[in-house]
Amino acid sequence: MTPRFFPYRPTRLRLLLAAFAVVGTAFGTAAFVRAAQGSPTASARAVAGLALSVAFLWLIWRLRPREGYGVRVDLAGAELCRALDGRPERLLWTQIETVRQLGRWAPRWELILSDGSRRELPRALFSDPAVYADLGRVLSHPERGPGGDA
Repeated sequence: MTPRFFPYRPTRLRLLLAAFAVVGTAFGTAAFVRAAQGSPTASARAVAGLALSVAFLWLIWRLRPREGYGVRVDLAGAELCRALDGRPERLLWTQIETVRQLGRWAPRWELILSDGSRRELPRALFSDPAVYADLGRVLSHPERGPGGDA
């Protein structure tokens, strides 16, 4: 099996988070205007709206495309890069018991490991549906190496 890389490119998710950041900023700014007019609870609403905006902007920054950010599949197994912190996690084929697709509205691949833990790869992390489907195909049916123990 030739090594393959499936990059995370959450373009739509980042656009949705950007829209939420703009809405939070608008709510926070409007609340600051009301606070200047003497509304007693408006300053708390303003801080909450702007804090949400900062949180959305932080998520946009953490989900940016970068080198090695995705899923690498090779003869030995798969290396999953964690979505928010970017740390890789190596899974051998012997550790992966089952791969199945879950979710109708938010599809995701679920990897069930031999120790009972689970890893999920949501569709939102991939910009192209074909890349997402191809990843599921490769994870579900890895090519067998010499000796048949992939």
